[in-house]
Amino acid sequence: MRRLWLADIHANLPALEAVLADAGDGDEVAFVGDVVGYGPHPAACVDRLARLSPRAVRGNHDSAVLAATGPTAGPGLPLDWDAWSRAELSAGARAYLEALPGVLDLDLGSVAALVTHHPPGAPYLHPDMPDAVLWPHLHAAWPDAPGQAVWVCAHSHRTIDRRLAGRRYVCVPPVGQPRDGDPRAGYAVEIDGVFTFRRVVYDVEATVAAVSRIGLAPAFVARWVRFLRTGWDAEWSRDYPAAVARPTL
Repeated sequence: MRRLWLADIHANLPALEAVLADAGDGDEVAFVGDVVGYGPHPAACVDRLARLSPRAVRGNHDSAVLAATGPTAGPGLPLDWDAWSRAELSAGARAYLEALPGVLDLDLGSVAALVTHHPPGAPYLHPDMPDAVLWPHLHAAWPDAPGQAVWVCAHSHRTIDRRLAGRRYVCVPPVGQPRDGDPRAGYAVEIDGVFTFRRVVYDVEATVAAVSRIGLAPAFVARWVRFLRTGWDAEWSRDYPAAVARPTL
């Protein structure tokens, strides 16, 4: 089976369309959460994802947008982005997000896989984390995992593929909000448990223009434009200290 893995679209339609064009046909689509939140195209992205009929889980930003209530105005901002995003969604789009589960079980060839958007407690896991730091999160997510099991998640906006104590941890790269200094859209293709991670150029300036039209505070827009163009932000791109050695389990 050829499966396309998508994650962290974050309402970025040009990035999503570029990924779908680059990926080509497959047997199944798996989505690892956060189709909306902090992006300019929430309604279009929910519609485009739903038409793919993916096996999917809900992300923390999907839940935040659904929970947004009250006026759109927020402290220091002309509007609250989550509240704006919710207002952009139709009742059908909100129902689609609400119906997404938090956990999904899949088979990767002959190997069992658990799919969640993030680990319990929603920490950001990073490629340079020592095994001894990463392992408790892996164990907490699936304490009774069978041998050679694979846990697939997203949320960290990094590409990670690690094996620890007989298990495998895969973090799917983000479609719409890269944080690793590479502004290209990311995704993965998996064939019977073998993952290939890919990045593709998309029309960043189309997304920049759409963000600029929302009505966010000018300083915030300037920060987000830099983020989109560079794939790096002082807050969101911080990594685990690379100098820390990885102890062996």
